[in-house]
Amino acid sequence: MSAYLKNGRLADVLALIQVLALDKDAHRSEGGLKAELEGPPLSASDWAEVAETHREFFRLAPGGTHRVSLVARHVTPDDEHGKAWLPADYTGKLLALAVDLHDREERRSQRWFLYVPAFAALAASSVQLPLGSRRFTTVNSLVTP
Repeated sequence: MSAYLKNGRLADVLALIQVLALDKDAHRSEGGLKAELEGPPLSASDWAEVAETHREFFRLAPGGTHRVSLVARHVTPDDEHGKAWLPADYTGKLLALAVDLHDREERRSQRWFLYVPAFAALAASSVQLPLGSRRFTTVNSLVTP
C-alpha cells in the first residue's frame, strides 16, 4: 500500500509542508513540530516518520535535535540575512503537488475494481455451464420416450 493511502497521511503531509515552508526556522525538532502542530501526526508515530516516508518533500538529518526540514528550502537561495524563504506561490505548488500525488495513488489503487465485473462474470459462467448442461440432459431424458 502506498504511504499516501494511509488514513490521515495527506493531512499530515500538508501540515508538515506548511510549517516547514513558512516558519522562520528551516529545521525543526520533533518536539517543536508537536508543539506547532498541536500533537503527533494522524498517520505515523512521529513527524520524523512522515518526513522519512516522503523524501519527495522532506529531508531527515541522521542525527541531531532539529532533524526535519523541507528539501525545497535547501535549494532556495538565501536572502541578505542568510535565510532561505520560499515564495508563497511555491509553497502553494508544493501543497498542490502533495494532493496530486495522493489522488494518483488513490486512482492507481482502485484500478483493480475495473476487473471485478469481468472476474465475476467469468466465475458465474464457469459455475453455470456444468449445472446448465446437467439440467438440460435431465430434461431431455424425461421428454424422450
